[in-house]
Amino acid sequence: MQQGKVLSLKKELFRKRTILSLGLSIFLIYLFLSRTTIAEIARHLKNVDLPWLLLAFGCHYFSYVFRGDRWKRMIQPAGFSGGTMDLAKIIFLFQSIDCVIPAKLGDLYGAHLMKLNFALSRSFSLGSIFLWRILDFIVVVAFAAGTAFMLFGSKIPPGLVSAMKLTGLTLLVLVAFMVLVFHYHRWLPSNVKSERLKSLIDSFRQGLRIDVKIIPSLLVTTTLIWFLEAGRFFFICKSMTVEVNVIVVLFIASSTTLLTAIPFTPSGLGAVELGMLQLLAFVGIGNSAAYPLIIWDRVIAHWSQIVLGMVLIIFSRSVNLKIWQFEETGVPIQKKV
Repeated sequence: MQQGKVLSLKKELFRKRTILSLGLSIFLIYLFLSRTTIAEIARHLKNVDLPWLLLAFGCHYFSYVFRGDRWKRMIQPAGFSGGTMDLAKIIFLFQSIDCVIPAKLGDLYGAHLMKLNFALSRSFSLGSIFLWRILDFIVVVAFAAGTAFMLFGSKIPPGLVSAMKLTGLTLLVLVAFMVLVFHYHRWLPSNVKSERLKSLIDSFRQGLRIDVKIIPSLLVTTTLIWFLEAGRFFFICKSMTVEVNVIVVLFIASSTTLLTAIPFTPSGLGAVELGMLQLLAFVGIGNSAAYPLIIWDRVIAHWSQIVLGMVLIIFSRSVNLKIWQFEETGVPIQKKV
């Protein structure tokens, strides 16, 4: 991303890839809904215990406090001067963008927000975001694989085995990418003289650097984050009087999270709903109970995120969050989001 140019959210919304992504999401949602009726869904959705549902909302949104704290500890050595809640707001906003735009492009906007609000290099911030995404991925894969073996033993469904192999391969690719970045001087062609490119890679690499002494605490925090997200699904089940044990909750929550990484739709919209339907069938939860569980889970984790993200944009000045375009001169100009 060049200094004078940033991710234009308005333009991204109308790009061909975003429109195609929306079309694919609509098709997948149609497939999801084709297995039931609106009347059946509405009948079950009405029978919800509101206090449990509010606890589910609380688990999801409280996790942002831990996300902010984790990020703060990662970037403090680079001179970060803000607080946990500052970062929680930024993470919340750009992950709300991810719920609208495919391919995790919201992460680019998150890096831009760090430039605007804390004068940190965009490439450095993007490197640090990539690093905590890796931490999330490691913990979620461990939860998904571990609970799958606990639930199914040697009789893991073939579809799950294939998915586990794919996620394992993805993790290896991500680790290989990090190794390449740290040793870029070995693979970058010697005839490439672009100092800007080298500077960007160096800055991104700095964002990936971490004090090994804090890795255990970061993994503990990451585990707490995903326990809270699992708590979201647990309390949704309680609100619908569906009895599930902790292992099932962790299995569904972690496996569903992996589906949100599918880059073709915003936060896996459509693919997550279909995937959750299959995952719930694996643990013996039929369609009549599965549909309301899935819909409430997506209302909290996806649709409410979009709505509250819009609210945060509207009241950004009130919460001291800059969302303005930034030029090299340092003069802010209004950014239409």
